[in-house]
Amino acid sequence: MGILPPTDNNNDKPSILKSTREAKGLTLEIVHEATKIPMDALRAIEEGYSVRILSPFYYRGFIKIYAEFLSLDVEEMYKQYGLDPAPKPTSSATVSAKAIREPAGPIVVLEQMQEWFAFVFKPKTLKLILKVIGFLLLFFLFFKMAGCIASHMNKKEISSKKQTIQKINHRQSVQAQSADNKVEVAVRASKDIWLLVKTDGRVVFETTLSKGSMESWSADNRIELSGRDIELLDMEVNGKHIGPLGGGERKIKKVLITQEGLTVKK
Repeated sequence: MGILPPTDNNNDKPSILKSTREAKGLTLEIVHEATKIPMDALRAIEEGYSVRILSPFYYRGFIKIYAEFLSLDVEEMYKQYGLDPAPKPTSSATVSAKAIREPAGPIVVLEQMQEWFAFVFKPKTLKLILKVIGFLLLFFLFFKMAGCIASHMNKKEISSKKQTIQKINHRQSVQAQSADNKVEVAVRASKDIWLLVKTDGRVVFETTLSKGSMESWSADNRIELSGRDIELLDMEVNGKHIGPLGGGERKIKKVLITQEGLTVKK
């Protein structure tokens, strides 16, 4: 709150308010707490200065509040500060000290806002705010990129699974019917695989097929292959190469080959 230099009307007048306050042993802080008058306004009134942003109405009101607090004659204080006497109160309404003190609230709020803006716009504070904003932007961009990468990988995995399923379905549709109405199958192991083979219901093979080994069987109606990791067998049905039925992600327990076709059971 700024103040103006003393005027010719009040700079040479003794401050009865100040001398009375000091005689009672009161500090400006005590007066401020009791009256809620801003400190700079109190100093200006005691020293005879005019307050820049304080309207005559509030200036007059503060003098009245201060005089009543010190038990001084208000009209005499008005004369000391070159103010017109207060109008006589009417029977319908009177002006109380409380009603005059209430407008001091917005002034205090204005001062607090000025202090807040001064703090926010300090170079150090602005630098800290910019760092926080930059960190939040980097944090957001990181998670945005992570989400895009995860979404792309998920789409790629789904596409790969669809292609594998289509490939298996295509292999399952191969008709296993030879020229002499025999069902024939040949397998080659890409690793050691325990295998059980039945032709027309009769067990013809029940042991581990070593890596790189090849075996073939024929039957009149059906051939059953079961065991562990049989989806990794490189298969040939009736002279048609089918290859492995899975890449390891799809476990197969049994393969049934008939004259109608090839069936896979999980």
